[in-house]
Amino acid sequence: MADQEEWSSNASEALHISFVQAGQTSPITLSTFHPKFTYPIFGEEEHIFGYQGLKIDIRFAAHDLLPNVSVSYDKKFKAVEDTKALEIEGTLKEWMPEISFQKPAEYESQVQQTTSARDWKPPGELLESYTSRGRKYEIWSAELTDPAVQQLIDRIQILVSFFIEGGTPIPLDDQDWSLARWRVFFV
Repeated sequence: MADQEEWSSNASEALHISFVQAGQTSPITLSTFHPKFTYPIFGEEEHIFGYQGLKIDIRFAAHDLLPNVSVSYDKKFKAVEDTKALEIEGTLKEWMPEISFQKPAEYESQVQQTTSARDWKPPGELLESYTSRGRKYEIWSAELTDPAVQQLIDRIQILVSFFIEGGTPIPLDDQDWSLARWRVFFV
């Protein structure tokens, strides 16, 4: 049996969450951080078995929250009978939309080619604008029945499980009358 510690990675340390935007030649990272909780996805121990030098990058485009998952590692455990490495992408597919798993080069190209990023506005209606410390802020509101709102929520709601103790994603496949009860606010 493989040495558990040798082939286990702390999920919170291995996972890097970033927000990116188009740069001169490739996307630039605005902010990178680690999740607070990973047990909803990777189990109570918050460890991932089967890798050495594991790094999981989850990037979001700053304007429309387009996600991308990239997994890299130095070594992967070769399966011995029933003992095998966790399939990370398979595990994350239960939590993230399919578009999250395109190749990093395709994702970066898509972020770079988005000409509307600078002028992007959240879906819904503008409720208020204000300026604080020299920066302009806007508050937008929309119903959860709006497909554009659902797309944004679907892309980002994995963060609920990463940062809210016991938080779970909301089901977006409810009937419209149920979703219409909810308003989403964007700042």
